[in-house]
Amino acid sequence: MMRPRNWLLLSMGAVLVPLGAFAAMKLVPGWDPMLVYPTEHFWVVSAAALLSALVGAGLAMSVESVRTTRTVYLALGFVAIAMVFATHGLGTPGLLIPETDYPYAVIISAGLSQFLGAIFIALSVVPRRWPGGTFVQRHSTDILAAGLAALAAYLASMVLRPELWDFVPRSRAWDSMLAGTTIVLLGIAGWRYFQAWRLTELPGQLAMVTALGLLGVAQLSMYYSDLWHLSWWLYHGLLLMAFLVVIGGWAIEAARAKSLIVFARALELRDSLDEVRSIADVRVLESLEEAVERKDAYTRHHMGRVAEFAEGLARELGLPERKVLVCAAAGRIHDVGKITVPDAVLLKPGKLTPEEFELMKHHTVRGAHIAKLHPELESLAAVIRAHHERFAGGGYPDGLKGEQIPIEARVVAVGDTFDALTSTRVYRPKRPVSEALEELRRVAGTQLDPDCVEAFIRWLERTGRLDHYTLGASRPAA
Repeated sequence: MMRPRNWLLLSMGAVLVPLGAFAAMKLVPGWDPMLVYPTEHFWVVSAAALLSALVGAGLAMSVESVRTTRTVYLALGFVAIAMVFATHGLGTPGLLIPETDYPYAVIISAGLSQFLGAIFIALSVVPRRWPGGTFVQRHSTDILAAGLAALAAYLASMVLRPELWDFVPRSRAWDSMLAGTTIVLLGIAGWRYFQAWRLTELPGQLAMVTALGLLGVAQLSMYYSDLWHLSWWLYHGLLLMAFLVVIGGWAIEAARAKSLIVFARALELRDSLDEVRSIADVRVLESLEEAVERKDAYTRHHMGRVAEFAEGLARELGLPERKVLVCAAAGRIHDVGKITVPDAVLLKPGKLTPEEFELMKHHTVRGAHIAKLHPELESLAAVIRAHHERFAGGGYPDGLKGEQIPIEARVVAVGDTFDALTSTRVYRPKRPVSEALEELRRVAGTQLDPDCVEAFIRWLERTGRLDHYTLGASRPAA
């Protein structure tokens, strides 16, 4: 399997090579010949439009609900490119219109298709904290309806009254403004998807970044080349390549996770990370928790309960206030790395295969990686990484034991184990509290730190939580 760095280098090369080729065609005499092939143009454009439509349809089918606004916007962006660009292909001289005729509406449809698509693609990455970000997410239904209506009206006018579009300026300044705006929108979207990719490092997500880069380079080839010249044909090839890259990335992700939902989830996680200002900010950390736990109804609020247990245990042990804070914060996001675990593995009702267990184990490393990307969460990385280490050794990912395991990780491990035992999971029902406590005592010294287990049971008894559990309530009061 290729390393993330190699995937990134491949992505950069896929964008920079066509850019260099375009520059060479424009600068080197004889490298930009004229190639007039109207029929081939129709088929190339039709193929690009079809691929864009397939991308949009694939995204739409991956949406869990209409409230998954990011994916819906992204889907509409590719559908817009497909629908409008299709009119460009149908308007190829010699097909539906005379060879000597080339309506201006047909010419501008190529640029407008990507401009409209870029708007919707940019809407798919607008963070909540940006101006208008909350409005975009709250009024997604209205925005989507207006977008579809505008697309339908545009297509109708292109077919029935193309002369209506003669008002669009025919100048280099207008072309530059439209190209520049489209590149900026694609750049914003590409940067946001790149930030999300850094969290997961999944090649499928990097494919979206690469595709947006190719669409950006296509703007230069489209607006700054002459009709029928090789540099003009280049943008058609770039569109085809962009859509094929996205589909290829999806194929990799579908083979890995049997789902495409990680694209939207990673963006939500990125938004939540951007809002973190302190590990003491419980509200923001809860949004990180929600970005992961919506994957699995059986572990809903699990990390919040572990945070409560970890804070109580840390205080019972008399740890310094900073360590108490780290224990609580790490407990709240200790499973954040599960965002890259395929749902088919995470929600499997039966026993995991060795291969599936390896995927599950990786969540500790991925969670630590995510924490290290944020300066306020960096202090939690070692705790998140080590919360599945065993006190006697033999845990993962590093095989630490005893005092080698950070005390905060040993604290989180106790809370994590207790909540797992007393919660219903997809693969087993919850166990009575008496059995859970007996299990904690049994694994003390092998899996868990015996001092932490003793202190945890003492804390449950002292605070009345143990009585609350024993009386049959599902959870003690906070």
